[in-house]
Amino acid sequence: MSDEIVNFIRQRASHADLSLPAPSQEEWLKVLDAASRAPDHGNLKPWRFRVYQGEGRRKIGELYWQHALAEVPGLSEEKKEAFIKKAYRAPSILLVYANVKSHPKVPDFEQVMATSAATQLALLGLESLGYGGIWRTGPACFTSQAKELLSLAEEDRLIGLIYAGTPNSANREVKDTQVENHIEWVTD
Repeated sequence: MSDEIVNFIRQRASHADLSLPAPSQEEWLKVLDAASRAPDHGNLKPWRFRVYQGEGRRKIGELYWQHALAEVPGLSEEKKEAFIKKAYRAPSILLVYANVKSHPKVPDFEQVMATSAATQLALLGLESLGYGGIWRTGPACFTSQAKELLSLAEEDRLIGLIYAGTPNSANREVKDTQVENHIEWVTD
């Protein structure tokens, strides 16, 4: 076996500057099917995916706007479109959330971690098809208002928004991870 996959993973980088084309429905299915191979204690498949494209992205923009209003009461209505526009920074947005179930052997945090692993696999899948993506979160994503606006259930945990599309800039050089500074070898 070669190092091809390891080298591919090593070269992955987030892409914030994205445009059309976006993954097609067929490509999203392929990526999300692969992402569904994430480690999953109890085989609960807690990950849930929702793809926003076209004017559907306005629902994500509304999330940003409603959060801004909650944070700054009396914010001018003239600012609304600037917040809505944030959802149009990419031609496609993947919402990933964990549908957490009560389970005697699989605690909530393991279901969230499994969904996070699926999210990372989705980013790798996008990259493998020539697309770029960036995993976005922020305070607007982690409120009860966000759950309501996105029609998520109380037991759901939002993991992130993956902005996806075609990178506008050439692949940039990936910085050294300096992983050796984050490893401890235990030999006895």
